[in-house]
Amino acid sequence: MKQLIELTAGKPIYGGKCLSEYEGRKVMLERALPGEKVQAYVKKRKSGYIEAVAKEIIERSPHRKESDCRYYPTCGGCKLRDVEYDYQTYIKEEVVKDCVRRIGKVIDCEMHPIIKCKIHNNYRNKTEFTFSKLRYYTEEEKGLEEEGFTLGFHAPKFFSKAIDIDHCNLQTDLMNRVYQSLRKTLRSSGLEPYDVVQHTGFLRYMVIRKTNDDRIMINLITKSRKLKEIKDIADRLFSEFPELASFINTINSGLSSTAYGEESILIRGTETLIDTIGGLKFELSCDTFFQVNPEQVTKLYDTVIDYAGFNGSENVLDLYCGVGTIALYISGRVKSVTGFELVENAVINAKRNAGLNGISNCKFVSGDMLKLAKDGELFKENFDVIITDPPRDGMHPKVVEALIGSKVPKIVYVSCNPSTFGRDVQLLEEGGYKLIKVQPVDMFPHTFHVETVGLLVKNQE
Repeated sequence: MKQLIELTAGKPIYGGKCLSEYEGRKVMLERALPGEKVQAYVKKRKSGYIEAVAKEIIERSPHRKESDCRYYPTCGGCKLRDVEYDYQTYIKEEVVKDCVRRIGKVIDCEMHPIIKCKIHNNYRNKTEFTFSKLRYYTEEEKGLEEEGFTLGFHAPKFFSKAIDIDHCNLQTDLMNRVYQSLRKTLRSSGLEPYDVVQHTGFLRYMVIRKTNDDRIMINLITKSRKLKEIKDIADRLFSEFPELASFINTINSGLSSTAYGEESILIRGTETLIDTIGGLKFELSCDTFFQVNPEQVTKLYDTVIDYAGFNGSENVLDLYCGVGTIALYISGRVKSVTGFELVENAVINAKRNAGLNGISNCKFVSGDMLKLAKDGELFKENFDVIITDPPRDGMHPKVVEALIGSKVPKIVYVSCNPSTFGRDVQLLEEGGYKLIKVQPVDMFPHTFHVETVGLLVKNQE
């Protein structure tokens, strides 16, 4: 039996946790709000701290509210759905401040109030669902008969099980209706969900994407080919939803648990969709990364423009450029943009997107960022501004080292992880840059995730 402890939640830290204390030891406490007195079970004991999860709230925060989702908190997709929205954004602000000060070692930069999101539900334009033969039962569902078909989200801490859901409050109403229809059809199709333990079965993942003008793309990821059966399913869905524009079947025959594969087959409709950001058009393939909150993405990119302070003469280096969203968004305000990206298909899409918008001052290069940094390829040209938007793990130290060696006057850092942002900021400050200001942006209401934009300027020697 797990040990139970009683403690008061401390300040919020990244990951939806509170940094607390119990009998002189630090506690990383989940499922509690600052100031709440809770009974928690000890999940892990480590040399320097304890990991614990609140089991019962003894003294409840006044910022708690009733959740509007029956899958919360079991699902794990939302961590703050039973918290008032203004307090959610307060927590995110405090987390960014903590990461800048505690990890980045910076205490004298401008910290701007978070840019809030007006839409708190139904804001996602892309959602990934998991098939499983093994169902994870919530407290309310215990006692139900076993089912061999489950479609929903991975159960937290159970890689082999999924929570069966019929809707998600984060995605749009149209996406929910398409999901429900396809779920019903697949459930009665006789096609078998994949079993990640035995590596048997057929259906693996379903990805739904929606554009701003309500065009829908379905990507059904399967273990193997059954094109006739998939086409019948696609035809049925097309007859029901005029908004459906694309149905793709991706084959993932390997053991990796990802919604990607070795081959993507167009079943019906178009291979790509066209979506927009700030009047610019972007071609999206089934595996294209694209910001999932269209309401907030222009606010994020406008912050980049504001922090960069362009006057029209700048040559800009855009690292981790993806399909060119930031590069193309800023192109009308600068002399040139050079985008670097590891994923070759993303660079192909970026070049197409430049052509789609008639933009000629952007070029895109594919390559391993670490190798390019080591070889000095990143800075063969002289740049006035660097924009970097790395993945959640942040930048490799060698890439940071290359940025420092470049002596480019200004860096605008866009981060989806404030802890790795803080780590990289510390390295950049040690290398002669100064963090001037920071702007958090809430892209993901009801979750602990937060985007951060930081401006770093090279110290005058």
